[in-house]
Amino acid sequence: MLSSTLAALADLADIRGSSGEGDELRYAAAAIGRLTPSETAALERRARRERLGAEPGITASVHARLHEVALGGHDLALTTARASLPSLLRRLLELDVVSTGEARALVQQLGIVTLPDLQLALDEARLKQVGEKTLEQRLRPAAAALEIEARRLTLGRATDITETVLAAVARSCPTVDLLTAAGDVRRFEALVSSIAIVGRASDPPIAIEAVSRMQGVDDVRHRGARRAIVVMQQVEVDIRVAAPDDYGTVLFNATGSRAHLRAVHERRHQRPRLSPGEEALYAHAGLPFIPPELRAGSGEVEAAAAARLPVLLQREHIRGDLHMHTVYSDGADTLDAMVAECSLIGYEYIAITDHSERAGAARTLSRGDIIRQRDDIAAIRGRYPRMTILHGVEVDIMPDGRLDFEDTVLETFDIVLASLHDPAHQDAKRLTARCLRAIRHPLVTIITHPANRLVGRRAGYALDFDAVFAAAVETGTALEVDGAPSHLDLDGEHARRAVEAGVTLTVDSDCHRTRALQRQMAFGIGTARRGWVEPRHVLNTRPIAEVKAFISAKRRRRS
Repeated sequence: MLSSTLAALADLADIRGSSGEGDELRYAAAAIGRLTPSETAALERRARRERLGAEPGITASVHARLHEVALGGHDLALTTARASLPSLLRRLLELDVVSTGEARALVQQLGIVTLPDLQLALDEARLKQVGEKTLEQRLRPAAAALEIEARRLTLGRATDITETVLAAVARSCPTVDLLTAAGDVRRFEALVSSIAIVGRASDPPIAIEAVSRMQGVDDVRHRGARRAIVVMQQVEVDIRVAAPDDYGTVLFNATGSRAHLRAVHERRHQRPRLSPGEEALYAHAGLPFIPPELRAGSGEVEAAAAARLPVLLQREHIRGDLHMHTVYSDGADTLDAMVAECSLIGYEYIAITDHSERAGAARTLSRGDIIRQRDDIAAIRGRYPRMTILHGVEVDIMPDGRLDFEDTVLETFDIVLASLHDPAHQDAKRLTARCLRAIRHPLVTIITHPANRLVGRRAGYALDFDAVFAAAVETGTALEVDGAPSHLDLDGEHARRAVEAGVTLTVDSDCHRTRALQRQMAFGIGTARRGWVEPRHVLNTRPIAEVKAFISAKRRRRS
């Protein structure tokens, strides 16, 4: 048993990429396997008391392992070693889906270290290259189960970690360039199941060595010549460093999605050959470059082949932000601070839109505060002559469909946003009716985060979106793509349906603090791009005169 335990520990050391440890353990396992049972028992007794001498085939580092096994038991030693593996391999071993030898083969022969690796190998039928015929039969349902149980982070949290890792790699490995996020973060998925970073270096092994030793790394769970799985901020991060001739191939595969990779591979009729850039890889498939946000397997490859890809919204198209909060409601920063930061960003216009009186926010804009805020905005306008500051409000849609403020109050604002915050225990039909009533209100310019989803906590309301889109088009009401990472709503799917129906969108930050204004706008833009949204679909890509005309056109319906 001792011999087989050491052999299993050798496999686990190889998976981690521990330099030389696997070979030493495997050599010791073979040496111990030649001992008689009584000799093995005596060896274990000596190991327990740390009285091992110059045993044949057993190095000093193996002595420590033998002591660990003898003192704590074989099962504990294996459990402890498994705990330090990449999460995919740890779970496959814990669930008895694979043996340690099979796990080692997955890593060394197929490069399978993470769940996305395994899913791609299953899609490409590469598991037949290793192990028994039953290996694929065991791994396919396991992969599906592990996808369900995978820990997911919000895009905001995942972006925080990604930016920390990117900065750490840049500091520790100056020879690495073209560092970028890959995977879910690069595609702006609302929930991120894995964090991946890709960079380029002329000598990847040297760069990976530096990555493994950089500050902030709590553990290295796998280290290969061009890849490391490290733990930072209690999260596994997949860091890959490609050589210049295959950077594009590595970045493409690390970005996904699975459906997109399959669709492109089918056009190439083979595994990707080395490509220095993604453009070359797509060209080999007879396609133009496809932006990461579109890589969802939802018709983007067919559209690219037919030269029908959308001209996607970009940051430079955004002229203003029409949804933000100050300390007048639940914002963290003052009106002065928010306006100053927006001016530094370079916006041509903004709207200050604090929550109405009966919103569920921690603080709200009382009726008594409206005039004071209007006066404050009027005073600030003089200091920012190049930026139009609209006095707006985010008004709640009440359970009966009325708006939180009366028309006589709402008509004093430059712009009115309406939000369906409180579900009031209502079904989809009633929620839709409330939304439609707000859309048809002549003073409402924008419906913000229409489904009111809370990413990772609550699905959005199951509105009749076809009816919502039709009413928005009919009344000239805009629907929002909200960039707050807790919302990202409309999501990409609904944004795509909305623009196909002819809806005008806004893309806003819904920001409550100055430091997040640009970040949340970027999340909103990324989410809109997932929905194939173009600049022509978005109200706040237009000059302020056109924004005011859009507001006025609907308000004229009152007459």
